Amino acid sequence: MTDTTTGSHPHEDLLSEVSGVLSSVDELQDYLTRTVHAVRRHVTGCDEVGVTLLVDGRPSTAAYTTVTTLEVDAVQYQLDQGPCLEAARERTDVAATIGEGGDADERWPLFAEAVRGDGIRSLMALPLLSGAECAGALNLYARVPHAFDEFDASVARVAAARAADAIVAVTRLDGARRLAGQLEQAMASRAVIEQAKGVLMALRGVDEHEAFDWLRTSSQARNVKVRDLATQVVAGVVTGRAQDSTAG
Repeated sequence: MTDTTTGSHPHEDLLSEVSGVLSSVDELQDYLTRTVHAVRRHVTGCDEVGVTLLVDGRPSTAAYTTVTTLEVDAVQYQLDQGPCLEAARERTDVAATIGEGGDADERWPLFAEAVRGDGIRSLMALPLLSGAECAGALNLYARVPHAFDEFDASVARVAAARAADAIVAVTRLDGARRLAGQLEQAMASRAVIEQAKGVLMALRGVDEHEAFDWLRTSSQARNVKVRDLATQVVAGVVTGRAQDSTAG
C-alpha cells in the first residue's frame, strides 16, 4: 500500500521513525514511547498501542499511547490472561475480536468482559522477538471489530522487530536490573505526564493524542525529556498556549 503521491510506503515510513541505536537503558523509555505513537499513526484503524515487557517473567507496560492502554494492559496482568501475555509467552502473533463473531470472549472470557467497558473491540499482539529471546509484546487495540488485517500486522511487525532488537541489545549492555529500575522510574513519571496532558487539553482544546504529540515534539525541539517538560507544564512554567514562543 504505497502512497502514490509521495512514493512512500507504510513499512518504510514506520521503520524510519523507529530506527536508531540506543546506547543505554536510560534511552529506552523515550524510544518505546516514540515507537507506540508511530505505530498508532501508521497502522490503519489502530486506536491505542502499548509495549509489554517481561522482566523476570513479570509483565509491565513500558510505553503506551493513552491511559486506556494502561487500563487494558493492567486487566491482562491482574487476570493473567489476554492477547499480550499469550503473544509473549507463546511467541506467536495473536489477533482477536470482542463480540461481533470474534473469539476473544471464548479465549479470555474474564478479560474480554472487563475491557468491553473501555470500548475495545479488536486486539492484536506481536511478540518482541530478537533471535532466541522474547522481551514481551507490542499491543494494538481498536474500537471497531475486525480492525486489523494481514497488511496491518505486517506493518506492525516492522516496529516489533526493531523494538525487540533495541530492548534485547540494551538489556545485554546494562543488565535486567537496570531495565527493571527504568520501568519503575517510568511508572513514577506517568502521573506528571498525564497531568500535563490534561492541562494541555484544557488550554489548547485538543484531545489526548494531540496533547501528547505537543509534548513529544516540544521536548525534541527543547532537547529535554518528555517527563521534564511535563513537569514544567504542570508547574505553569510552560503554558502550551499558541502565544508561548517557546512551545514550538
